[in-house]
Amino acid sequence: MMCAMDQADAIIWATALGIGGTMAAGVTGPLLQARASRRQARDHEAFQFRHRLRDERRAAFATVLDQCETFRQSINAVIEARVAFEWRSEEDHRQLWQPADAALGALRRAATNVAITGPAPMGELADAVHAAAARQADVWRMRLDLDDRLVQNAQADSAFADARRQFIAAAEKILAPPTDQGARQRGPLRRSR
Repeated sequence: MMCAMDQADAIIWATALGIGGTMAAGVTGPLLQARASRRQARDHEAFQFRHRLRDERRAAFATVLDQCETFRQSINAVIEARVAFEWRSEEDHRQLWQPADAALGALRRAATNVAITGPAPMGELADAVHAAAARQADVWRMRLDLDDRLVQNAQADSAFADARRQFIAAAEKILAPPTDQGARQRGPLRRSR
């Protein structure tokens, strides 16, 4: 009888453990599923945030470059007039500078937008681009003879081009997709001939 009792106890214990395991799985399964769903939602939200930030940065960086082109066109009009000695009156002078001044203001706003969207080094580079453009404009506002003005303009134009190049290089690194950054760090891809 003792043996039958031990078998009965074993069956009861096995049944109890089986029921307990099933109940534990029934409770922990949904908990684990809920945790996985929350993690997936959090990861998706983080991905969307990074994507949205990347798009905002791309737009801000492009605006800086667009404003650089606008400034270059407007300052070239000033340079051509100064070199051709087309200054007729103070009113002509103001009208000629209006587009350049507007372009400098727009470049300043674009640089501020880059500083807001970040990262901080891009804001500093955008400020450097604006400062270089302002220096070039200042060369043509100074009271210098034409030769000195042309020498200083060449230096200022070179500084503006260098600042713009540095800005573009940094922007390309920041905007590179995460999977592509290793390739960007090794250098540009080359086509076989």
